[in-house]
Amino acid sequence: MLKWDQLHENLEKAAESHQQLASRFNRFAMFVDDQLLPNTFHIKGISVVMHLDHGFFVTTFAGRTLHFVFSSSATESGALIGNIRCYLKSEFPEPGCVEIGGLNFTGSGQTNLFEPENKAPITIDNDLQSLYVVLHFIQVALSKA
Repeated sequence: MLKWDQLHENLEKAAESHQQLASRFNRFAMFVDDQLLPNTFHIKGISVVMHLDHGFFVTTFAGRTLHFVFSSSATESGALIGNIRCYLKSEFPEPGCVEIGGLNFTGSGQTNLFEPENKAPITIDNDLQSLYVVLHFIQVALSKA
């Protein structure tokens, strides 16, 4: 067990780090929402509903509803990283969600995903890269029954 003062210090750092990561997730969600405005985006039929006060947002396309859910977790060093998990909602045979993928990101927004062309890390601090990530998971969902 940690000493009392070390426990307090670690938890204070964790709370601050979690807030920073949650803020990055919210910015990621807003980038996606801004890019998918119905009158401006060329692929029609993608909708976005924000639930950022609950740590997620929802996209709907071609009869598929995806939940992008934020959380944080500690690395081996004790530092927090952000997690975004993507769940495909289903109603039949019973209501539920199935995880179809996810990513992790650092406090600077760098993810563990890489661009296919140049193998550069993708960041969620960029509007087009944020959109690319969400469109990727929408494409994955199309292969799910």
